[in-house]
Amino acid sequence: MKSRRNVLICVAALIIVLIVVGMAALLYSSRNKNREGETQKKIGAVYMTMNNPYFEVVNEKIKAVVRSKGDVMVTRDSALDAEMQNRQIQAFIEEGVDVLLVNAVDWKEVQSALQSANDAGIPVLAVDAEVYDDSLVEGTVVSDNYNAGVLCAKDLMTKRDSGRILFLIQETNKSAADRIQGFKDTLDGAGWEYEIVAELECQGQLEIAQPLVEEVLKETHDIDVVMGLNDPSALGAMAALDAADMLSDVLVYSVDGAPEAKTMIYEKRMTATAAQFPMQVATVTADLLYEVLEGQEIEEKTVIPVELITQENISEYNLSGWQ
Repeated sequence: MKSRRNVLICVAALIIVLIVVGMAALLYSSRNKNREGETQKKIGAVYMTMNNPYFEVVNEKIKAVVRSKGDVMVTRDSALDAEMQNRQIQAFIEEGVDVLLVNAVDWKEVQSALQSANDAGIPVLAVDAEVYDDSLVEGTVVSDNYNAGVLCAKDLMTKRDSGRILFLIQETNKSAADRIQGFKDTLDGAGWEYEIVAELECQGQLEIAQPLVEEVLKETHDIDVVMGLNDPSALGAMAALDAADMLSDVLVYSVDGAPEAKTMIYEKRMTATAAQFPMQVATVTADLLYEVLEGQEIEEKTVIPVELITQENISEYNLSGWQ
């Protein structure tokens, strides 16, 4: 009787072990499957900086789509360091990600890393910033950056006949360069007379722009217009101008449509911002991402329109969120 009981105990123990092993195997298997029952995909994303709310919005929207499909997205902040970004891309390549999303710090310096991704057979999407050799990416999603500058310049010409302009720039970023070029080309094409006070390389950062503008103001207060490559840089310039009691006399333009900039426009402290649509940029990117994963051919370049937000139409926009 005792022997039979021992056998039953052993059998029960074996059954429990098999159940546990089976559940563990099922759990392991399910962790590597997405919602479609396919092998879980891993997406690597690198942004020039996460010290800009715009990129946070873009990243979170794409990540939400990826998660909804049961896949994984890992994000890296390149902190405006082109060499760091190349290392981050290389690390993703070594991890064997299925797709790379790249928001380039430097549209030329990133080429070597993109070539490595190509050599490894990993498709790349350029997000919100073009790369110099677009043959290295499957597709590019950007705002209409050139037109953003055009819209700002056209508004300026309705308010002044000439002016002395302070530019805030980021030479290594194609999107930023296009905005400034669109602005200048529009003024030049119309024969609008202007003088460049300075072109300050601020990397699109408020904390860099503000002290640079403060230095300029030590030399001259003869500034009529500020054209910033984005809202953070323009807000930095505004802080410097405000401290010098000059803000009310200077027209300030920029690009983004961030809540902070819209609030400044509403309060009649900022002139205008050419608004981007980060949720749309992210949605399009996510759609293209999965088309690439499915082996489909995609558009080489998708351009998202921009809109100028001014003191005249600010009531049409939500001050607390993005477009």
